[in-house]
Amino acid sequence: VNAAHSDGECSDMGICNRNTGQCECASGFEGAACQYLTCQQDCLGNGECQSMATLAGSNEVNGVPTPYTYGSDPNNSLTWDSDQVFGCFCSDNFEGYNCNLKSCPKGDDPNTQHQDNEIQQLSCTDSNDAGYFELSFRGQSVSVTATNTAADLETALNGLSVIEEVSISYNDPSIYVGAPSLDPDALQICRASEGLIDIEFKSPTGNVPQMDISNLVGIDGALTITTTRDGTKEYITCSGRGICDHTSGLCKCFPGFASSDGQGNLGSRRDCGARNPYAYGT
Repeated sequence: VNAAHSDGECSDMGICNRNTGQCECASGFEGAACQYLTCQQDCLGNGECQSMATLAGSNEVNGVPTPYTYGSDPNNSLTWDSDQVFGCFCSDNFEGYNCNLKSCPKGDDPNTQHQDNEIQQLSCTDSNDAGYFELSFRGQSVSVTATNTAADLETALNGLSVIEEVSISYNDPSIYVGAPSLDPDALQICRASEGLIDIEFKSPTGNVPQMDISNLVGIDGALTITTTRDGTKEYITCSGRGICDHTSGLCKCFPGFASSDGQGNLGSRRDCGARNPYAYGT
């Protein structure tokens, strides 16, 4: 016997109008029988009102889309709410049960020392300069050709909304021997003798997911991506050194801390991620 979810007039969340035979639902409920728990204030225009089943399909783990199925079996009493309970899926830079809060910048805690940015290494061996592939991070991708340079790849990755800043360099400094007139990032990333490219994540910090390679066409040698150094820095609201003002989406830094460049130096990120050398007594 399903005693927890027995039928009730207007789902016990409304009053039946005997003149019309229609339910007049309590605030927060809708449907012919008031059977749907709806989103508060329609997410204030800062998100989408979605069912539990739809929200499950938008699940992420460490920023990586990881959808799962919820409520596909109508006979599973544990997922009865899959199409009856709704919640807000907030747009970027908003949070809260009804998306009423503006998100503040995140960053590394400047008081925790001896931590590292993550480095992932791309290895590409190609002899015909004709191939291409896609490099993906947290559900977004860039197209890379065999003749792209490190500068090209850096520009492309920094154009993704899920990446704030990466720095790309060649792993082997001797690669420039015989080419002293070239800029440090002007050589192509795929080489007949194997090109090793270091991709350093400056923001987001922390242990980020490894990038994926897909849609490989025409690369005639090995192509891999590996994590050579895990990120150990924090990536937390206001860098843990301020309080988020959710009305403005700005951090109010504690005394002695200021906006950083994401690497502990003074900068424009407004994240409280730098020690303020001009603060009195610091």
